[in-house]
Amino acid sequence: VLDEFDLFVHHKNQTLLYNLFDISQSAQTPVTVIGLTCRQDILELLEKRVKSRFSHRQIYLMNSFDFKQYIKIFKEQLSLPSEFPDETFAQKWNNNVQHLSEDKTVQDVLQNLFHHTKDLRSLHLLLMLAVSAVTVHHPLLTAADLQEASKQHRTDSKANIVHGLSVLEICLIIAMKHLNEVYDGEPFNFQMVYNEFQKFIQRKAHSMYHFEKPVVMKAFEHLLQLELVQPLERPSVRAQREYLLMKLLLDSSQIMDALQVYPNCPTDVKQWAASSLSWL
Repeated sequence: VLDEFDLFVHHKNQTLLYNLFDISQSAQTPVTVIGLTCRQDILELLEKRVKSRFSHRQIYLMNSFDFKQYIKIFKEQLSLPSEFPDETFAQKWNNNVQHLSEDKTVQDVLQNLFHHTKDLRSLHLLLMLAVSAVTVHHPLLTAADLQEASKQHRTDSKANIVHGLSVLEICLIIAMKHLNEVYDGEPFNFQMVYNEFQKFIQRKAHSMYHFEKPVVMKAFEHLLQLELVQPLERPSVRAQREYLLMKLLLDSSQIMDALQVYPNCPTDVKQWAASSLSWL
């Protein structure tokens, strides 16, 4: 079993994968290779000779829990076990965790993360950042600790990537942000994003160029490569690329934070980002 399978594709010539798949195909050695990964585009990263030896059997496992269960997981991850040596402290700590789970501020922080990704590794990272604020003089977690941890968590590599995007790419991200708000987080396709962008160009942006559709498509594909946007289905030969369903991997607050420090961002673009449900 190879955990974080995507890391193995970066090994030189993918020799290990090639040898493992090669051995598993020969009847002499009874071996099964199972790779675990969060990346849906993993097959695109395999070399031809490796891909040809792969069975192409894929099992998709999606987290199906709701927000109530997510809160329960939050409490389980933070609570101290009954065998903890200092019983008095453990009881105080666990009571505080229960109190935090009912706190409106904490629930807002968790809800933001839950809507962005249900991946429990992100929850673990958030909790690790929060718990690192605990000291002898500050023995119990507070809602403010979780808020601060959330801020640190959000200034991740994806938000930093935004700083290096072109204004056109920024506009496409804002168009997707508005689509998320209008359709309550439902997936969208390139055509919808393009239409939203066109509305902005026609109504607001006197300073912007009128980009040809293929240029906009190329900018959108760059966002895909940077993994700021993720397809919900594997592109087939027949499917038209502009109608593939996608989702944005940045939440609204990440986008707004990144725009505040984006160099020379046109004012009308900032105003468009800040406007809510602007084209309803």
